[in-house]
Amino acid sequence: MAGPIRERSIAWTRRHESTALNTFSIGDQPPLFVRGQGPYLFTETNDAYVDLIAGSAVTNLGHGLPAHREAIARTTEQGIYHTGTRLAHQERAALYHDLASILPPSLSRFHLVSVGTEAVETAIKAAQYHTRRPRIFAFEGGYHGRTVGALSITHAEHLHRIFSTLRDVVTFIPYPYRFRTSDDGVDETELAASCLETLEQRLAEAKSTGDLPSSIILEAIQGTSGAIKPPAGFLTEIRRLASQYDVLLIVDEIWTGFGRTGKWFAFQHDDVEPDLVCISKGLTAGLPLAGVAGRDDILGTWPAGIHTSTFQGNPIACAMARATIAEIKANRWVGHAAGPVEQSFTAKLTPLFDRSSVRDVRCVGAAAAIEFIQDDGAPDPVRRRAVQDACFERRILVYGGGRQGNTIMLLPPINIDAEVLNDTLDQLVDIIESVT
Repeated sequence: MAGPIRERSIAWTRRHESTALNTFSIGDQPPLFVRGQGPYLFTETNDAYVDLIAGSAVTNLGHGLPAHREAIARTTEQGIYHTGTRLAHQERAALYHDLASILPPSLSRFHLVSVGTEAVETAIKAAQYHTRRPRIFAFEGGYHGRTVGALSITHAEHLHRIFSTLRDVVTFIPYPYRFRTSDDGVDETELAASCLETLEQRLAEAKSTGDLPSSIILEAIQGTSGAIKPPAGFLTEIRRLASQYDVLLIVDEIWTGFGRTGKWFAFQHDDVEPDLVCISKGLTAGLPLAGVAGRDDILGTWPAGIHTSTFQGNPIACAMARATIAEIKANRWVGHAAGPVEQSFTAKLTPLFDRSSVRDVRCVGAAAAIEFIQDDGAPDPVRRRAVQDACFERRILVYGGGRQGNTIMLLPPINIDAEVLNDTLDQLVDIIESVT
């Protein structure tokens, strides 16, 4: 039942908001949430929805976390909401220290910005400045944002075809992705080896023509494409090739960072050390803050003022980020994501392989993806949308995505209670069985 706040808010939004936003992508009458607590969002009429989207992997610790409320209250009481980039602030300085405590010692410098796509832009520029080379190697299926530089290395053609980008200096490398039930006789390890062979060939060709890239950028686990985790050792080999050819390795952890995949960062699944790491989303649970972590000889050597932005490292967002890190550490939520959450996903969703409409199920930490296909094996975005709509009717919020738009993605808070998650997954399985 709609209340007056919702009716007014939806009307104003429909009248004034840019149509490029996704507010009405789930329907003409989306819910209006006025309160959040843990894994739940509540409407004006107190209807509770289970949030398995987490603001696109942002609210990693759920809604209304007391530690976040306290961090905001403590910082706002100081009366300093912004200092600009020319003045130091204790919250920003302390955040640097906290970030250094969860990253490899080699990643000891930080460049804070406001959003993830800006972090990618920063990493690109830092690599180009450090190497004095313009070219970038990226991967098919990768998603890095929608500003011009980040969009240039985002693979999906439909996102950039009408915009002027930097594609002339970008080379795309295959990423090991396939449907698990593919019967072509090539397994994931062989596919990864083929992708690495292509990368090495491209690097050798670039070296022979004097056009080596400044960097290789990738998601260690592709997020928007559907929680695609390559075989073990894939990132290790990329690290080896990057070092061999004197190319910087940039890992985009915007979607995967801060415990989402059962590690603090997804690159730790292969135990490698990138040269630059992009972070955002789960860092603050909602306030705009992102950044790049990097080696001292990269981020500690370019001149002051060469790359800045107005709101980078504002005190309130930094306090939220510090609370996030402290809360994850104190309660061992990374282990919770790797343990109970992933176990629930695996136990509840793996049996869906028995359904002819499901082509693949992937579970990694507090992320899961279910791909739907038509009777002839083609991707089925229509069926995916039907499942998503049915979940919405049952007040379960799930994410639609994947390379072909045929994937339901589940991104609960990494600290979600196992009982709540299991009950919600039981409902999801019932929905899939009834719809497909």
